Amino acid sequence: MSEEITDVIVDPEEVISEPKPEAPSKLRVGIIGNNILAKASEVAFNTKSTERVVFNDYSCIDELVEWKPSLAIICADIDLLKNDTLDDTDFLTAINKLVKQIGCAICIRTTLNIEVIERLLGSLGKDLFDAKIVYMPELSDSSNIGEILTAEITAVGGSEKSIPSYLNLVRHTSHLSSQSMVTGTVFEVAYAKLGLAGFKAIKQTYFNQLYDTIIDVKNANPIIVRRMMEKCPDIVDRSTMIPTFIRSHIEGDISYKQARAFGGEFLNRDVRMLVGMSDKLPLLDECVNFKNIKD
Repeated sequence: MSEEITDVIVDPEEVISEPKPEAPSKLRVGIIGNNILAKASEVAFNTKSTERVVFNDYSCIDELVEWKPSLAIICADIDLLKNDTLDDTDFLTAINKLVKQIGCAICIRTTLNIEVIERLLGSLGKDLFDAKIVYMPELSDSSNIGEILTAEITAVGGSEKSIPSYLNLVRHTSHLSSQSMVTGTVFEVAYAKLGLAGFKAIKQTYFNQLYDTIIDVKNANPIIVRRMMEKCPDIVDRSTMIPTFIRSHIEGDISYKQARAFGGEFLNRDVRMLVGMSDKLPLLDECVNFKNIKD
């Protein structure tokens, strides 16, 4: 007797299968800004492990909060007023909403001054400030996204808690890379950023004035002179960044009191000779004149 073979119809819903592992959640990155830093940030985090949204300015902060990013990158400029102070109301409001309403981590890329950082610290409180804020300004003046993504040096300011967390995100979820990474507090990075801007302004002004001096005194081509100077390692001599009153203890050419009196380089014989040739170098006046120092 043969056995009858029948088709068995199985309801798929009755089949018990192994549960599929859930896909890891993506990092949600919100970017505020409509400038080269915002574009570079969007490109940097354009990876398979992230979701991104970009808003042009601080007026869209409520929409960004509703989207609930894990990381917000602030690139929009803060308005600079005529008296050289910053109108930071919208900036502070945006960060406070992101941190306090949804617990978002913040990377600030727009340039800050010390007063704004103090107000941000005061509005968030030290614990939230240390846990949620990192400051990573662009140290170069490049308008090339590729150069920003692969900067020669990157400075990151934050706390012992926030810096490692942020760098871990950068390492695993972004295209950002840097030949050299330096870290410090938010305040230290802010001083470094502003200090570099001031130094570059002085350097540019000096070479403008040197050009005018050569044209005024004559007998040389200022372009050739500049090219000669570019070859000299003194152009990037880091020892000149050490204050004169500190160097005086080491070099001993003049007294500590005299070193404190000078505004600039205290080994100034050559500088005085240069200034004496023309009145086109007012930038050097501070370097060669003693201040009034009382005993």
